[in-house]
Amino acid sequence: MSQSNIRTTSQVPQGYIEYSISVSLGVKGMDTTMTSSRAFAFMARATRGLEWVVAAELKGKLKASIISISHREVHFSLPVMDLRLMELRTVDDVFLTCGTIEGIDHTRASLQRLIEGMQQLDLASTLHDLMRIRSVQYTNRFDIVGSFLGRRNYNRYEIEEAVGHTISTKFTAIQQPSSQRAGADISWRLHLRNTDAYVGLRLLPAPLHRRRYRSSSYKGSLHPPVAAAMALISGLRPNSVFLDPFCGSGTIGIEASYLESQLLTIVCDINPLAVLQTHITASQANIPLHPWIADAGQLPFNYRVIDRISCNMPWGRTVPPMGVLRVDPQSFWRETRRVLHSESRIVILSENHELGNSWQETLGFCLVLQCRICIRGRWSTLSVFTLDSHSNLSPIDEWGLWGTELLDEWETRPHEEF
Repeated sequence: MSQSNIRTTSQVPQGYIEYSISVSLGVKGMDTTMTSSRAFAFMARATRGLEWVVAAELKGKLKASIISISHREVHFSLPVMDLRLMELRTVDDVFLTCGTIEGIDHTRASLQRLIEGMQQLDLASTLHDLMRIRSVQYTNRFDIVGSFLGRRNYNRYEIEEAVGHTISTKFTAIQQPSSQRAGADISWRLHLRNTDAYVGLRLLPAPLHRRRYRSSSYKGSLHPPVAAAMALISGLRPNSVFLDPFCGSGTIGIEASYLESQLLTIVCDINPLAVLQTHITASQANIPLHPWIADAGQLPFNYRVIDRISCNMPWGRTVPPMGVLRVDPQSFWRETRRVLHSESRIVILSENHELGNSWQETLGFCLVLQCRICIRGRWSTLSVFTLDSHSNLSPIDEWGLWGTELLDEWETRPHEEF
């Protein structure tokens, strides 16, 4: 395989300026970036349909340069190694980019081309870059995860075996079996799309979407990056009142509080077990949430006191409707109309396109944003409403957290499927 079949991390967008900045090692009270005279390339994995939100967080939080956006992937670069990469909320995972191997088609001959390409990549340099941002406990064991889009004459396990052998030889290391991935401190990623094979190195030993506060599961619990995205696109502002009336295990409220520390977050649920679970989860997350037992069809709040509502309503598949909502589904919308003030926004996750119907317009809601997302293989719809009396019917609140970046990414996102 010729060197022309390899694209390395040095290939950043044209016009990108290299920086050399004096920085620290992330000691409390000091800068959280590390010195380099070259750009670092990364790939963030995203929930399908929320790539634009991930790109907005990368630009808003890290001032990242977005290289490309594709199916569940956002490629970006940074002038410095920033420790805040490990604090991203809307991403599923982040990888340091080693390079791309080209000419990988569906035939089994591509397995040999993968091996040859891996031998040419400077994997040691990427591993050294990883050590700039976290300590690596060299245990002589590594993990590799392979995946691909489309039909291939080989499977992911054959990809992992072929590439794993090359890494084992280069570093005199042992590849962990798939059943023991948690035992590896270093995790490589190989993703095939069309005829390109992306090679990356996971930033942390475990995926970023695994939250430490999620020590136990609860039925209907929302994927944390999706919860963070829902909170973010609601338009988070300091000192505003944020409500999740179907809190479940409290994921949306916790993620909203992580994103905006000066938010007044209120969470409630009609199920006492859900309220108890939220107490436990919030305590583990070190977030001061005080959930209430309340019926979303009879909200215990005064007229026009809520700024933002973001929730995953019970649609009867995992969690059945309870209380007033069980006999009168529109009661929630009437209550929402009562407690929201004229400049408020509401973000709803539903399982299909049933939102935005004429009866909601009759109640005074205006649908300003709707996108399809895929969570664990199931498609859902994310909808944003304002009141029809709202002075700004923009799909995004530009004055909210990273509002400018969110609006820009929403308006420029590709409308066709990746």
